[in-house]
Amino acid sequence: VFDERFIRDDADWSATLYPELSGFLRLAASDQLSLRLALDTHSTLSFAAGSVRNIKSGRNVELEQRTTARNAWAADDAPSNPDWPTLDQTQIDLKTDAPDIAVAVGITHDISNDVRRYVEHELPSVGRLLVLRPSTGSSSLAVVAGRHAFDMAQSAKETIRSALGEYSSEILTHLFVAAPNALIFFLG
Repeated sequence: VFDERFIRDDADWSATLYPELSGFLRLAASDQLSLRLALDTHSTLSFAAGSVRNIKSGRNVELEQRTTARNAWAADDAPSNPDWPTLDQTQIDLKTDAPDIAVAVGITHDISNDVRRYVEHELPSVGRLLVLRPSTGSSSLAVVAGRHAFDMAQSAKETIRSALGEYSSEILTHLFVAAPNALIFFLG
């Protein structure tokens, strides 16, 4: 269904992928209060899984996250630590007459330049680019635990909502993410 990072047919998303993923996750959780998901998958599917099995779903969800080893991460696996990297934000105005926003979340890699190039060539309706990255810089070690991934995802959501707050609800948000799939799940 995917050709590397890109879906082959956009219609497959709403016609096949999301309904099948949603059905699978709902069935898997129908008689289980706790789930462990191995998200060795395309990041779009991790995001979608998070939209189905979010914290309001009434299920405890652990995510197998590969760092230097295979770890089980959860939103409550550690107390928040003020020493953990936080998210820095930068907003770049690209065009004054384009309503949409692009968001580049570069946790493991700084993707801001790649996203800007893509937006400038492929998304003429985008007028602003919001860049989010760890305060210590992008790195494969920037997220230390599931709670940290959850906290960063919540911070990203709040920052995006704030950036959208002053604009019409009809604008599109184009999301680009380089992050652990657990963080992407929590974003969903």
